[in-house]
Amino acid sequence: MRQLLYKSFSRMRGDQLVWTVDLHRLRILCYHGVCEDRVAAEPWVPDCFVAASAFERQMRYLRNNAQILPLSEAIERLYDGSLPPRAVSITFDDGYANNLVIAAPILRQLQLPATIFLSSAPIESGEFFPFLKVKFAQMYSRSDVTKHSTLQYKSSPLDLVMEEIDPFWKEIDAQISSDQRNTLRPLSTREVAAIDSDLIEFGAHSHTHCILRNESWKRREEEILTSIAKVAQWTGRPVRLFAYPNGQRGDFGESDKDLLRAQGIVAAVSGIKGANGPHADPLELRRYPVGLFHDMDGFRAEISGFRATVLSAL
Repeated sequence: MRQLLYKSFSRMRGDQLVWTVDLHRLRILCYHGVCEDRVAAEPWVPDCFVAASAFERQMRYLRNNAQILPLSEAIERLYDGSLPPRAVSITFDDGYANNLVIAAPILRQLQLPATIFLSSAPIESGEFFPFLKVKFAQMYSRSDVTKHSTLQYKSSPLDLVMEEIDPFWKEIDAQISSDQRNTLRPLSTREVAAIDSDLIEFGAHSHTHCILRNESWKRREEEILTSIAKVAQWTGRPVRLFAYPNGQRGDFGESDKDLLRAQGIVAAVSGIKGANGPHADPLELRRYPVGLFHDMDGFRAEISGFRATVLSAL
């Protein structure tokens, strides 16, 4: 039913109507990874990924229908009143190597800037992001302990979840294929330093990608401060942007915002759906998620806000 609604919306050029009547709000897209088409249907590919061909189609659509701005510029213009019509910013969370290998060439070809938010611990260590370890534990471990831990990642301190998985990780790791490693590995510090800074800007995304609300205040502070310092060190530039891990309501709070302000962070993005007007809280900006569940009709419906309206009504 939803797909029929999205297709009808697209055929009636509903997205074009939205672009016409809702000109002056900033739309921020939230991507994670971009994978080769041949692996997109594999069960281990996260739902928040998109296939390379779909990503290129989406970027061409944006180039033809929107004004793409670097996030830092878009935020400045949102609040000084100079935001152009149909303004969109493209962001990626976590810091997958495929952002450089697959996404960046498409962005460069189309001259579309983007922002990547880095979780600094996996970038530094080369290990999988913790939520991927949880996913692999669910797939490959014979232990009921690790399977139980997959249910706790979003509600428990990260160290407790990892402590349950770590004793079994060697066994799990031996079963991970080269396709999985190449598709899901994080960027390295060397790759971060080598990325074209005219095309890509970087923000911080916590150190270990723990969900802040599950941690003590001391840990939350360490997560924020460490990630900001590491990203500044690797890029040689001050960090002015932050993305909350998971980023739903309750995952972050006023204390986190106060700390971000004190560190010179001018804007922080969430995982809450929606567009942003000039009165939006700059440390709680909304984004539209994009993933494998979006065909082009769904993508048009998502970025216009129509998809969120449909989902809330059903």
